[in-house]
Amino acid sequence: IVIIIIGILAGAMMLVAGRSRDSAEASKIISDLRSVKAAALIWLTENPAGLATSDWTGLETNPTPLNSYLDKPLVKGKHRFLFKTGTMKTVDPTDSTKTIESTVWLLGYDLKASGTVYDAVRSGVKANLASQAESVGLYGGTTIDMTGGSVDYFESGDSEVYIIVQ
Repeated sequence: IVIIIIGILAGAMMLVAGRSRDSAEASKIISDLRSVKAAALIWLTENPAGLATSDWTGLETNPTPLNSYLDKPLVKGKHRFLFKTGTMKTVDPTDSTKTIESTVWLLGYDLKASGTVYDAVRSGVKANLASQAESVGLYGGTTIDMTGGSVDYFESGDSEVYIIVQ
């Protein structure tokens, strides 16, 4: 009986540990996104030439301009970060019947496996990211529609997660 009770308790502890691990990894992804976003904003401020869209999207293949602003440098071709341009739709403040579309720069994080570089993010981590999406500002795609009642926040089925940089 004692062995059975110990087995049940060990099983319960493994479940709790798995959920804690997923929560910790989701927090790490959010923290990494915020750190790279801060580095990107500093880079954009110090390098007005970096305000070109081609410079922004070029960071995906060569993120080294951001390395002087980060504690841990991004290695060319071995990072999960995505530097994309997207569209944000908002309601015109002067006329609520009109919609304004603007181009935004998005920093993303690739959650799927990419060859031998890294493994896919576990579904528990994605569920954790989805539960925090609205409070943190995580979006599931490069088109962000804020005109309707619901915003396209990240959902656990999405393969990429984005935050707005500019």
